[in-house]
Formats: sequence, C-alpha cells, structure tokens
Amino acid sequence: MIPFLPVPDGILVTLTPDDLDLLNQLPEFLATLGSPAEDPGAARLHSPVYLDDIQASDEWWRLMSEEFFQSRTADRSAFAMILESAGAGTVASLAEAEALLRVLNEARLALAARLGVREEGDMELLDSDDQAALDYLAGMQQLLVVALIGEELEFPIDPTSDN
Repeated sequence: MIPFLPVPDGILVTLTPDDLDLLNQLPEFLATLGSPAEDPGAARLHSPVYLDDIQASDEWWRLMSEEFFQSRTADRSAFAMILESAGAGTVASLAEAEALLRVLNEARLALAARLGVREEGDMELLDSDDQAALDYLAGMQQLLVVALIGEELEFPIDPTSDN
C-alpha cells in the first residue's frame, strides 16, 4: 500500500496499523524534548540561524521562539488529527500534508541527534533497530515529498518514459 497519494483535493493518506502504531508515538516523543543545552534532540531543532553570528542567532531565537513553538504545536496537532482517520484513508489538505512532513522531519532529526548521529558514517554505528527507525522516518518523508511534488505537477509523470 502506498501511504501518500496525490488527489485533486490534496494528499490521500492511508496508513497500515503498524504505520499508525509507530507514527502515533512521534508527537509524544517530540514532547519529551528538553532544553537545547541538555538534550541533543532539542539542540538539533534549535540550531543556529546565523552560523557566523552567534549573537544575531540568539537574538533571532529570542524574538521568534514563541512563534516557532506555536507553529510546531499546530503542526503536531494537524499530524495527530490526520492520523486519527488515516487507517481508513483520509485526504489531507496541502497545508496538512506539509505539517505531516515537518513533524516527520522534526522527529527524524531529534531521534538521530539523541542516537549520536552527527555525520553520514555514524548511521553504521547504530544497532539495527535504531537504523531501521531512522530509515523508516526518512522513507515516509520521501514518500510524502513525492506525493506533494506529484500533486503540484500540471502534467502526468510516465515512469516508463526516458525523458
């Protein structure tokens, strides 16, 4: 079963019970993130905005953190709402599908940071369950991106074409 398919009104989201079991854990996992100073997962999601100017980056976070937090809360709410009916299949608007994508990305980044993945080769050092979890989240993201791109195209893609 393909979990994300473009349809005229958005993205059809149809998830298996196993997918739902795993994905329903993401908002709870993200809620466990602590302060960026103490939690590598939170630190990964609170990265510097200006790499060459720490003061400007700190100021940006001071001014924007509440709005950023509210946006993430709204994304997680949309994520949970879509999952409630995704077992039977539900159509997510483009905005809701983009919220799904952001939550999947947040969870993947935070989990990878907590597991100590900093560079490409670090994945090889993880046990197979941790690798599978990160691969699963990356795969779901990829499938959703493909559906979002397909929804935005004005022409059909022919997978048998050489062009």
